[in-house]
Amino acid sequence: MKAKNFLVGMMWPLLSGAFGLALWEGLVKGFGVPVFLLPAPTDVAETIVAKWSYLLSQLAITVMAAGLGLIMSVALGLVAGAAIAGSRLVDRLLTPWLVVAHAIPKVVIAPLFLVWFGFGLQSEMFFVVAFTFFPVIVNTVTGLKSADPEQLLMVRAMGASRLQVLHKIQFPNALPSICAGIKLAVSLAPVGAVIGEFVASNAGLGHLLIRAVGDTDTSLAFAAVTVFSIFGVLLWRAAEWVERLVLPWHPSQRETLMLRDATT
Repeated sequence: MKAKNFLVGMMWPLLSGAFGLALWEGLVKGFGVPVFLLPAPTDVAETIVAKWSYLLSQLAITVMAAGLGLIMSVALGLVAGAAIAGSRLVDRLLTPWLVVAHAIPKVVIAPLFLVWFGFGLQSEMFFVVAFTFFPVIVNTVTGLKSADPEQLLMVRAMGASRLQVLHKIQFPNALPSICAGIKLAVSLAPVGAVIGEFVASNAGLGHLLIRAVGDTDTSLAFAAVTVFSIFGVLLWRAAEWVERLVLPWHPSQRETLMLRDATT
């Protein structure tokens, strides 16, 4: 029964995708569009099959940069968010700088990252941090500050330390907001890695895409974009799966489980 419901739920997206690809194929072939302008889906598929191992090797480099940068971003965001939520002085000192840093277009500071951190993985990692840090810290601060004030007063009156309040009350209450920020960061991490590879790397999907466009190998460029898109979707699904494990008690997850049970 579950397999049947899964297939029924996937039917319309699959039909929509198949129709879109068939329309794309028909228009390209029917109007005789040159491959260097717009390859047909079959051309892209052939390129993916022919260069699968090469595409995977470049994807692995992008995944490493995105993963390491995301870990750094989450760690820094949680620590800085806890500091801002726990101290008005830290809030007044750090928040304006964070807003200014977020407002600066990341592409503008790309040459500076190259000067500061050098050519290669380090620059890519800090590109990822620049893209993903802000949503983590904003959602962390919002979640930590949303704890019930009366509950906080009660546990403080009972002699709880600031660390105990953070660990027992504020952090569990902030988990849904923190997970939302991390999910946003997860979706932005590959983008930051690819943009870092545009300017500061000689490997990875970003570098491959730039080189393919320069060589007018549009089929390879579309193949790189396709692999990158599949990776992004799988990464988002992984983030949702982790969220369900961390927040089984949250109303959003209970509602999802109830809807699934109702369809079985």
